[in-house]
Amino acid sequence: MIGERYKMWKVALTVLAAVLAVGYGAMVGGFRDADINDEGVQNALHFAVVQHNRGTNSMYLSQVAEVIKVQSQVVAGIKYVITVKMARTPCRKDGVEEVCKIYTDQAMAQPYQCTFEVWSRPWLNSIQLLKNECKH
Repeated sequence: MIGERYKMWKVALTVLAAVLAVGYGAMVGGFRDADINDEGVQNALHFAVVQHNRGTNSMYLSQVAEVIKVQSQVVAGIKYVITVKMARTPCRKDGVEEVCKIYTDQAMAQPYQCTFEVWSRPWLNSIQLLKNECKH
């Protein structure tokens, strides 16, 4: 008898949790839209852009021209998925320029879209670029 009541409550709570998750419009632990001005998002984006520039064959730095979408997910830390439009700058990778503006001429800027996936665990001082996918 007690075992049957336990099973009934277990099923009822599972159904209630599913209804609440759907009611809030997102799965628990799922991705949610994030604010680009959030410090964690800014850190993740900066890290991703630095890693992206290190991994390209271009002699010139690219910068974010436009943020298209930012999402975050809590997973033993925070996973950020950031979609941006990148563009070339006149600054060389080996230069020391601190401010580097994007070309205004589209032919020189050569804009392209990238999706970065960054996993941040600040309490461990750990940040990783999990995905760096760009379409030229």
